[in-house]
Amino acid sequence: MVDSCHPNSLKCLNNGVCIVNISLNTTYCQCDSCHKGILCEAHIRIQTQFDTTYVFLIIYIIGLCLSILNNGLVLELFISCRRIRNTNCGIYLMLYSILSLVSIILLLVNEAVRYYPNQLTIGSNRYVVFRCYLAKVGYHAFAVLCIVLSSCIAFERGLIICFEGKMNASRWRSCATIIIIFGIAVGSATPILVYTCSWDSIPYLRIARSFFNYFYIAAGIAVYLLATVLVLISFTRRIRRYGMESGSYIKTFLKLLYTHLFIFVPPIAYGISQIPFTIAYHTKYQEDTYLQCGISTGEYIIKMLAEVLTGVPIGVTWLLFVYPSRVYMTEFYLNTWSGQCLAKILLLFKSYNDREESNDLSTTNFINNEHDNKQLTV
Repeated sequence: MVDSCHPNSLKCLNNGVCIVNISLNTTYCQCDSCHKGILCEAHIRIQTQFDTTYVFLIIYIIGLCLSILNNGLVLELFISCRRIRNTNCGIYLMLYSILSLVSIILLLVNEAVRYYPNQLTIGSNRYVVFRCYLAKVGYHAFAVLCIVLSSCIAFERGLIICFEGKMNASRWRSCATIIIIFGIAVGSATPILVYTCSWDSIPYLRIARSFFNYFYIAAGIAVYLLATVLVLISFTRRIRRYGMESGSYIKTFLKLLYTHLFIFVPPIAYGISQIPFTIAYHTKYQEDTYLQCGISTGEYIIKMLAEVLTGVPIGVTWLLFVYPSRVYMTEFYLNTWSGQCLAKILLLFKSYNDREESNDLSTTNFINNEHDNKQLTV
């Protein structure tokens, strides 16, 4: 059986493939998962068709708004607070915020071009190049760089805790690390950009792409593990120096872990966001696309959530890096306009809740007094 038909034979519809049965000397149409019939002319009614381009466009618009809010708060903090801006963590986090904001913009532009191809008058060849530059290399490269920078932030925080701030005196380490990371990224992405993402037909491009993916993911995981080791060393030193609380090593360890849990929030978030998509993507049938046109509503929702979840950590920078840290949040409330406004709102809510609690307590005391007076009367 071969994938070619005689020119005068039947023509399959809806992306069906004409197949020749040499032994029987007949031809037939091999349909995809969404169609059936002799010429693949009929849709399978038990499945639902979804316009994934339209859905992704809405999701990326929401993601851009979320990214602008979070990364704007982070940039406001590090622009307003010079003391944090001069640290290695500050440099990594500012660059992380810029890359994450640019990445979601590239992804939104790419999706807009897919959704409005006629209005933008982009031909098929130009669109392939455009999508290669924006989505396949641009967004993907920035997303991977954000993972590496996130691990660098965790490593710097581990150094500060382990060596009690002595390793945070200068910024040469962060600058040298950024130069090395971007040098490898540019070297890996240049041949892919030159050949417009043609790794299916050029073997060494496939190798370069695999190297770029696995190197940065492995480097990020290794740095995260190294940061964890530094934090554990710091815990051991503190327990030896100050002793155990109530004679319990586990209780003291859990208390220290709770105090420094902000270091592990980003890797936990990245792990939670990547695991569902990885499982769903690699367990699919190879002949089907990840989001084929005809799937059930439940399967579609699960796959969409799994795929969208992978980009969440890049957009919620403030929630991952600033909000869990007491030091950063203190500087945020003191040095930024947004933090001061948020502090006023929180104080208003707190005063309102305290007023409600005092009123409830007064009412309860009044009722109790009335009850006691009635008992005395009786």
